[in-house]
Amino acid sequence: MKDAGSSFARPYVDALFEVAGTPDAVESLLEPLDAVSRAIAGSEELQAFLRNPAIGRKEKRALVESLALSAAAPELAARLLRALLDRGRLLRVEAVLGAIRTRLDRERGIVEATVRTAAPLGADAEKGIREALEARVGTRVRLRTELDPSLLSGFVVRLASEVFDASLSRRLERARKALESASGAA
Repeated sequence: MKDAGSSFARPYVDALFEVAGTPDAVESLLEPLDAVSRAIAGSEELQAFLRNPAIGRKEKRALVESLALSAAAPELAARLLRALLDRGRLLRVEAVLGAIRTRLDRERGIVEATVRTAAPLGADAEKGIREALEARVGTRVRLRTELDPSLLSGFVVRLASEVFDASLSRRLERARKALESASGAA
């Protein structure tokens, strides 16, 4: 989730946490902020409006107020949106949300792991992988799943800098290399 290009977000995130007071208070802002982010990301017209230098600040602020109102955003979330608009960063609200989630995870001792699978995981399999990872790292783990049909079967887990590859494609690759090295030695 960490993005070097989102380092601009840190002051916003730090200020938000300071003003909100608790991680729970910050977390309560995520849903309305997500709604605004999705509205902007999903509308070329909104993006063009926000990028257009010919449109005045007053009109853009009115749009932000309307978006915040339609998302039932609390005043603190609306203030964050206005601050992003005033500094020309509103189109990067998604990066700010990512930085907020990263900080929430860090404060709560949660790490994220990415699990790539050839087919969707069942709830039991997902739970088993999560529990095994939590036992290994000694902290809570949030799984993010991705489908990758090239794996054929099995899964690949990335947790920080560690990769656990239990995929059929990896096993076949190892077998191919072993056969190549054995035939080269003969």
